[in-house]
Amino acid sequence: TMMKVTELLPSAVLHDFPSQSETVRQLYRKDKAFQAICADYQRCAKALPHWNNSDLPSASQRRIEYQDMLSELKDEISLFLNKMNTSETINDRRKDF
Repeated sequence: TMMKVTELLPSAVLHDFPSQSETVRQLYRKDKAFQAICADYQRCAKALPHWNNSDLPSASQRRIEYQDMLSELKDEISLFLNKMNTSETINDRRKDF
């Protein structure tokens, strides 16, 4: 059976971009690059709590690395969403003519 896109959609992205959930879903359905960024974001979001709770000597370094990656991925996701929102606005304006 085929899974619905919403079942595959990384929950961390929806959680961190609640006001953009519909745009996230639309992009995720049609853009492979966006899907890959969302998957990376999901992995980082899941790994960070592990390193936050770890007593290993390398934990503080890993924590910083994952926080940096998460921040960079969040910026990338924001760029995708802004582009999508901008193109929708332009398309909506064209309909008025």
